[in-house]
Amino acid sequence: MIRRLVPIVVFAALLVPTLLAVAGEGDEEATVVTKVAAGLHDGHAFGPRVRADGKWVAYGVREEVKGTFKTSYYARDIDGGLFRSVWPNQHPSFKDGEGTASFTDLVGFEWAPDGDHNAMVALHKTKGEEVMLETMAVRFSGTGAQNQPAIAPDGTRLVVVSEGPDRSTDLWVSDTVDDAPMLQLTFTKDSETAPSWHPKEPKVIHEVRNPLGSDLYYFDLDTFEHQPLLRLGTSDEVLPTYAPDGKRYAFISNKDDPKGLRWDLFVASPGDSLPQAVIRDVRRSEKSKGYCWDPLGRYLIAVQNDEAAGYPLVIASANGGEEPHPVPGIETVDNMDPALVAMGSRIRLVWVALDTSQPEGKQYRVVHLADFDLGQFGELGEVAGGTEGSSRGG
Repeated sequence: MIRRLVPIVVFAALLVPTLLAVAGEGDEEATVVTKVAAGLHDGHAFGPRVRADGKWVAYGVREEVKGTFKTSYYARDIDGGLFRSVWPNQHPSFKDGEGTASFTDLVGFEWAPDGDHNAMVALHKTKGEEVMLETMAVRFSGTGAQNQPAIAPDGTRLVVVSEGPDRSTDLWVSDTVDDAPMLQLTFTKDSETAPSWHPKEPKVIHEVRNPLGSDLYYFDLDTFEHQPLLRLGTSDEVLPTYAPDGKRYAFISNKDDPKGLRWDLFVASPGDSLPQAVIRDVRRSEKSKGYCWDPLGRYLIAVQNDEAAGYPLVIASANGGEEPHPVPGIETVDNMDPALVAMGSRIRLVWVALDTSQPEGKQYRVVHLADFDLGQFGELGEVAGGTEGSSRGG
């Protein structure tokens, strides 16, 4: 199979970064916040993802194009200025009669570790949502929606949520090589969703949804065991991720709200039946986990669902027991969808926030970016009430 490169469209002149130097209280050095592609789109950006090396950021936009609303994804070279749209151009899986015009929207995107064979969720005109890897003949297509791609940390496997004829969903997997076969992993009557890989082991943590609520399970791809991690009754435990060392996991739950409307962020170790609350009242999003770990697993960052406070970006010790604190130096409002990566001794944090510099009627959420030194980031967590913040593990 011949691999074809996706063309890159450059709009460097339109993408000069906007820098906002913001000094947090007591900071000796201002935190520099960069707006990415500000003023370029007529719609809200969402779900930014930073490439593993920290050099590129991808994000989605929902905007009106020629009278029709369309969802698109774009990728930006943060330090260099290159910019491209994400689209299944001349994809090697295309059959006769298929082409770029076979799709209407690009509704999901995940970076691959190599930054090349990234996962796209494209909306086909007749087949619905499909998952494809850029420049590689890997394509999930079926009778129902195929979405929520999760690429293994070593880049060798791809897990996808696949909808069956009865509208329930299961996990499927394939290797990341041309024309790799797809293998079904789960066969329950419930719906598996929100997969996320263990950082060091071939395990995928995920939700299992049924009429009573959502529980947390993992699937071991070495043993093909499908085992429960946390079942708390009729509450919903959703959007799980492992800590960077794999010893703990975080998730969002409505278990502490009698009405089931407030979502809190918790941390637990495998075998725990009493997870530790870390951040109360987290702002959720359809295109993001809504929180992220710091690279050493000491702290968690999320957006609190506090409209009066501007939906602040907050940081808290992963050990729990302390009140979260706004991330010093970040004064943006209407924040959503935080994500970060480590770049050696640096951390690159991205999120979306309202661009208040634009005229009224043109104020959309755009991607914001801030760089922190790893040591400085630890100090931010200590401000939030953490002590050493070391990982407790089982």
